[in-house]
Amino acid sequence: MKLFISYRRVDSTHAANRVRLLLQQKFGAGSVFIDREIPAGREWNEHLRQMLDESTGVVVMIGDEFLRKLRRHRPNEEPDPLVWEIATAIELKKPIYPVLFGSIDMPDESQLPEEIRAFARYQAVFAREPAFDTAIAMMIKSIADDHGWVDPPAAAATGAAAPPLTAWVLSMLLVALAAVLSLWGAGRLILWMALGDAAARPAESAFWHGLRYALTTAVWGLGPYLAYWQVAELRARARLPIRNLHGLLSVANATGVLVLGGTFLLMSTLPEWRLQPLWVFPPHPRGEHYALLAAGMLAMVVLTAGFAVWEPRVRTWPAERRAWGMHGINGVSGLLVLFMTWLAASLVASLPARVFALNEAELVPMVGYPGLCLAISPLVAGYAYARSGLGLRARDWQNLALFALLLGLVLACTLALFAFGPTRLLAGEA
Repeated sequence: MKLFISYRRVDSTHAANRVRLLLQQKFGAGSVFIDREIPAGREWNEHLRQMLDESTGVVVMIGDEFLRKLRRHRPNEEPDPLVWEIATAIELKKPIYPVLFGSIDMPDESQLPEEIRAFARYQAVFAREPAFDTAIAMMIKSIADDHGWVDPPAAAATGAAAPPLTAWVLSMLLVALAAVLSLWGAGRLILWMALGDAAARPAESAFWHGLRYALTTAVWGLGPYLAYWQVAELRARARLPIRNLHGLLSVANATGVLVLGGTFLLMSTLPEWRLQPLWVFPPHPRGEHYALLAAGMLAMVVLTAGFAVWEPRVRTWPAERRAWGMHGINGVSGLLVLFMTWLAASLVASLPARVFALNEAELVPMVGYPGLCLAISPLVAGYAYARSGLGLRARDWQNLALFALLLGLVLACTLALFAFGPTRLLAGEA
């Protein structure tokens, strides 16, 4: 087996090197060729042609500069190296594995030079972060299947035996105890900043304040990133792009469920608070009305998960069945958007009257807390992209320290804003 990696240095160098390492881990160090391995003194094009001729598969890295470079290329200029490699692979009838790792979709034949228009007909994998490794794993599986690859037998394990069950249970108990103490400490700090009498309050009050802060911050802060990550993973496994209408709808629906859930969680702890659904509840709702609302919210969660999971599967169905399936998914997605918009409006309408009477100084922490929580997802996504997309090493203490400082600063600010905003509101002292 000999795999040739074709890429454009202006935007694909790091991604090509990642793919090379993953291919070598699977198939061995000598199974992959990349142009940086050309021996000194060799004529460039002649050696590349020889490597393409000897290859049993060509991996083509397609980044955002792919089409832009093609559009800027002039007929009187030197041939585009990437176009030449793709055209040569097509001429030699080599298996081609396109890897799209930018925001670009697979180009149409009309967008490509004549000599590589057949390239648009090859099945691609969409390796956009954070699902890059998952997409490349899917491609590696295809390569292994095409080559009839059989993994060599694994060497006998020589590591230490797994820890006994007692040790595992003890370690879990210690982790749980540390979590409880951390939440209690955070709750005491929040109560002290908000009310000044944390020491006079029972320990369970401090714990529940800390738990409320932790859950709400995690749902608002990490929810959008985790929703995007999960949808990206599902679509990468189905070899579908994340940045199309259905991918973005899946992310929006999952994010909406988590953010609305965090809002409901926080507001439900207000004394005597009840959700007042707009337009559908009578002036004096009964228990069955709230049971129906709970069923609707549960259905929203189930349908959101189902939309993300089933849409990639529906795309694999036969044409007529697929068309009906996509119409159904589009209809369900539209209903979900309408339901979440209605629920968000109902939450706003259900805010206590004293919220609308807050002065400007009191509004700052109430608005600043959710705004700063939502900054956590871009921070985590930026760190992940810096490690993978820009090639920053994960274990460099400088990178870890910078991320820890930024995340610690955001969490400290959200804790203070939570104390001076939602906690005072929950205590009825806003």
